[in-house]
Amino acid sequence: KTSVVKELESYILNTTDDNLAIIHLEESIERSVKGLMSIEANAPIHIPQFEKKLSVEQKKELWQKSVGDKNVYFYDHFGSMSEDSLLNVIRTYAKSFDCKWIVLDHLSIVVSDQDGILDERKAIDSIMHRLRTLVEETGCGMILVSHLRRVDGNRGHENGIETGLSHLRGSQSIAQLSDCVIGLERNQQSDDEIEASTTKVRVLKSRYTGDVGVATNLLYNGATGRLRELDDYDAAQFDGDII
Repeated sequence: KTSVVKELESYILNTTDDNLAIIHLEESIERSVKGLMSIEANAPIHIPQFEKKLSVEQKKELWQKSVGDKNVYFYDHFGSMSEDSLLNVIRTYAKSFDCKWIVLDHLSIVVSDQDGILDERKAIDSIMHRLRTLVEETGCGMILVSHLRRVDGNRGHENGIETGLSHLRGSQSIAQLSDCVIGLERNQQSDDEIEASTTKVRVLKSRYTGDVGVATNLLYNGATGRLRELDDYDAAQFDGDII
């Protein structure tokens, strides 16, 4: 999910003039910035062995192209935070800084900070309704990351099982209140290197068009740190059920 989210952030910054607010609650601002620099460099420079190959001037140039010249705001916070604090932060970005896009990664860490007042399902219900209201109030677009619940059976999501709306963690309010829900599937335990590096993108809900199903497949390249869509030639390397 992290690689997909960073590609989306980079796309917004490079194809629009919209202000973007990035709220990553499980990584530092330095890591978030290096993620965007990595996309610009086409190399995973957040990994020391790749970063040390760059001169100070090269890193300055990458910073300027990926972040310095862009309309992007990073929220300086690591770990869980209260629901009220989060809503206030998002409202400030949307209204005071005119951010048209908000990326929140991820929902589960927010509901973990509710001091046991609500169970997880009720906590997700509460924050999802408030987030939806805030989106309607401000007109911003929100990319919200949510973890999946554990599934019964011998295979889990780490084995690439097909995702569904019922797999969304906690309450069904995530599915009900979102305009679009996208599931990411990857069999990270596969012995096949290509399959283990391929993420299937499945549209689980599309409020406006109703189109659902597999949208594409993304192959991760460890040497570049980038994702790219598989084409027909790539698909021939599989058993026929990847695309």
